[in-house]
Amino acid sequence: IGIMFTKIEEWISLAREKIKSEGVRQNDLDQLEQILQVKCSRQRLLYLQATTPSIRSNVIGMAQHEPVNGAITQIEPDTDDWKYQTVHDAIVDGWQAIFFPGQRTSFDDQEIDILGYEFILQKMEIYDG
Repeated sequence: IGIMFTKIEEWISLAREKIKSEGVRQNDLDQLEQILQVKCSRQRLLYLQATTPSIRSNVIGMAQHEPVNGAITQIEPDTDDWKYQTVHDAIVDGWQAIFFPGQRTSFDDQEIDILGYEFILQKMEIYDG
């Protein structure tokens, strides 16, 4: 977005100079319109907890974080409502793994307060800036 503002400032400066001489023309406005149509991207995050460190093991926990103000992360307790049953399912759907869990030994979840093996995935979303 910072680059877009710089280009707009440059366009305004040039337009002021043109107003003093020949004036702003249609092609100048077309150029401004192109600057304003720049697309921006933002990062969506998906946290998945799986039963093993394998991307093909069953997901037992999930939280999706959306990059918008006021977004509330929903943790869905009913596994039937989850879009992905494995980390691999999410990768096939376009999510990129950015963090893999450590290769620790297996554990009994009743004795340790850890929920599975955590994977963090991202998806870059294009939106109008």
